[in-house]
Amino acid sequence: MPAPTVVRAAPKPVTPKAPPTQQAMIAHVLRRTTFGPFPGQVESLLSLGVEGVIEKVLAAPAMKTTPAPPLTDDGSHAPLDWWLDRMASPAAGLHERMTWFWHGHLTTSHDKVFKWKIEFPQHLLIRTYALGNFRTMLQKITIDPAMLIYLDGAWSDSDAPNENYSRELMELFCLGRGHYTQTDVENGAKALAGYWVDWDAGTSGFHDYAALSAPVTYLGKSVKRAPDVVNAVCDHPACPIWLTTSVYQYLTGSTSNKLIATWAKGFRRSGMDIKLLVESIVRHPSFLNARNTRPRTPIEWVIPAMAALGLTDKDLRRDTLYNMGQLPFYPPNVSGWPSGSRWLSASFALARASLAVQTDGIAAVASAADPVAATLKRCSMYEVSTQTMTALTNAAADVADATSRATVLLALAVGSPEFALS
Repeated sequence: MPAPTVVRAAPKPVTPKAPPTQQAMIAHVLRRTTFGPFPGQVESLLSLGVEGVIEKVLAAPAMKTTPAPPLTDDGSHAPLDWWLDRMASPAAGLHERMTWFWHGHLTTSHDKVFKWKIEFPQHLLIRTYALGNFRTMLQKITIDPAMLIYLDGAWSDSDAPNENYSRELMELFCLGRGHYTQTDVENGAKALAGYWVDWDAGTSGFHDYAALSAPVTYLGKSVKRAPDVVNAVCDHPACPIWLTTSVYQYLTGSTSNKLIATWAKGFRRSGMDIKLLVESIVRHPSFLNARNTRPRTPIEWVIPAMAALGLTDKDLRRDTLYNMGQLPFYPPNVSGWPSGSRWLSASFALARASLAVQTDGIAAVASAADPVAATLKRCSMYEVSTQTMTALTNAAADVADATSRATVLLALAVGSPEFALS
């Protein structure tokens, strides 16, 4: 019997996906390296091209830290608003973003430190080294009064040392699990002991009588004091890999790239130059290709959303961030804020919607001949799904009043899945 004839359907033609526009690529660069894009910012940079925008971002200076906020009222929101104001400025660039990264990596919380005159100087320290030398930053922050309080290094005695900072220094800050032993934790704590904090003056000091009298072995090296501990952990081969992976994940949303080991070697050879590491990642094609690959965290969403909606109320900004669970100076624990899909849950969608409806409409959108296009431009949305475009088009047709239409369109845009992604 002859074999049955198999009739195969002709393959459907594959429609190639259109390459992203320059606007989409520039918007991506700004989403990952600043707190924008802000309305009109992409268009103002279009003449530079994508590579030109990257170079401009990398060369941008740090923002001024003067005038400083008042630090006398420890229950005040002044330092918090001071920082959020800087994030909300179109002048905020890569340095500001990396300051935010290190704030979540080398964490300290106002809930425990409580005194702004102790905590705010640590913030300025992180600002100083956000794109500087990691080893130097770690040396200074290890004996910083705020860190000594937060991870219980203050008043630790080598005879019965507190192990918190010694453990987190390796597990979270520099190495990751599996690269140290409990003996390393114990000996590191002994070598870190001897510091105290003057709570009223906001300064730290050192008592020899509470410190080690002879060296101990820590990560295979002989250490006796805090600088020895920091040097040992920075010299550990796992340290540049851990930090490179952390920075790469922050900038791209991924922890997988065959070049991480190469970048880590360059980071070590540079003496732990953070800016050189960041530049290596941002200039690599994988950075541009990682568009819309992770959720925007609340900080990354609230700042540009309020700009798009024309909202400037500081209480509203602060309350929204609090409700969404990401208020600067108040990390949930020593691990900082988590990453991942939790920021796309239903509760966060509700919080985003609550902010989105606050706008009274934007004149530029209300008066536009094409209000949908004007809305997308204001929100720097250049890669939009058919579903989102349909929702916006239907809303534009259903609402007759121009101002109300603008309000609805902007609320839908900043509440869309596209605006929730980075």
